[in-house]
Amino acid sequence: MVKKIIGIASICMICIYMIGCNNANQQSVEHKNDNTSSVVTENKNTLLKETLVENTSSSKKAVDYTELFNGIDGCAVFYNSDTKEYQFYNEQLCEKQASPCSTFKIISTLVALQKGVLTSTESKMNYNGTDYPIKSWNKDLTLKEAFQTSCVWYFKKVIDKIGKDDMGKSLKKLSYGNCDVSQWNGENINPLPELNGFWLESSLKISPKEQVEVLANIFNGKTDFSKQNIEILKDIMLVNKNEHISIYGKTGTGYKDNAWFVGMLEHNTQKYFFAIHLNDKNNKNISGPTAREIALKIIDRYYNN
Repeated sequence: MVKKIIGIASICMICIYMIGCNNANQQSVEHKNDNTSSVVTENKNTLLKETLVENTSSSKKAVDYTELFNGIDGCAVFYNSDTKEYQFYNEQLCEKQASPCSTFKIISTLVALQKGVLTSTESKMNYNGTDYPIKSWNKDLTLKEAFQTSCVWYFKKVIDKIGKDDMGKSLKKLSYGNCDVSQWNGENINPLPELNGFWLESSLKISPKEQVEVLANIFNGKTDFSKQNIEILKDIMLVNKNEHISIYGKTGTGYKDNAWFVGMLEHNTQKYFFAIHLNDKNNKNISGPTAREIALKIIDRYYNN
């Protein structure tokens, strides 16, 4: 009976909802699987005011990435925080909120480091013995391993240790989407409780534009996350690096109309924050890795020169 249940769990997790993973060396643990110091020195009102001022003085430009999306419905936003310019592909969709899925591991990592739940890339959580379909999950994992294989049970433990009140307060300080953690344990979209939570097709929602604004605040030092913890986050987010450009990101895969890749690229002295979101209800093959592939094509064509 247990094997049957786990079998069902495997099918559900692989075929319906897995949170995308990313790897510093771009190794492909890409089967639709899917730090810190505190949040914001300023209080919420100050941060909101600062963000508002930044937005009112920013410019925006429509871009056409149709060819690179290759028929997949979705959107993209790139933001240069130095020039304060947004580049939008399908701007209206960039304003629409959706579940962050595994992109939320960026925030849960930072908050956990801030609270002392995690202390380094080597912080471990103990495996419970369940035979998960993602074989890399079936052992004790470090933070770096869990982030890069997008291990849901690891981050469920981390988030439960942070606690509902502290997590809710942290999200409000960050102005993270709708900041809604009310459905703390999720909506049972997966058959195992440790594979569900408010950030997985449940109460928490955020738009692509909001994703880049949160990332810009974090990596530009407008929160009270320490530099040390942000460096830990950058370490585990690293996707690709050469002498000219460094790309950091995290994928996320929800239902068939919800897939993400969000992050930051450093090109010489410039920083760009980006979010790719796919919401194609008619395409059964979209996933976080699909969104990442599109993002890397955009970056290679328009930002890597």
